[in-house]
Amino acid sequence: MLLRLMPADELVDDPSAEACVELIILGPLRSTSDPATAIFAEPLRITPVDLFRLHMESAHALGEIRAEATGAEIEYKRRLNRWHEEGRVAVESMEPEVVLLARVLEALRREALAPG
Repeated sequence: MLLRLMPADELVDDPSAEACVELIILGPLRSTSDPATAIFAEPLRITPVDLFRLHMESAHALGEIRAEATGAEIEYKRRLNRWHEEGRVAVESMEPEVVLLARVLEALRREALAPG
């Protein structure tokens, strides 16, 4: 996209001379059913106030998107840390069970090897 401030001589006798900023889209908007044909947008004229408003609104929208993405990343990391902690606790809590099972197996082996 290209912004062009129209020169004063182009705006002489123009009924909408206040719309002196021209937005030009350089690439095709979309291709048609024929791949060799592309559709290009006509230049759009807006006022400097509209351009400023567009800039402010897009900056605000991008700020909201960044805030949402940051919040989602913080929540993801919080959940990941919680899952990690739960997994660590689960693994650590299995150790006594493993020790208990080892002792039971050892007792069974001793019983099996004992004479009588």
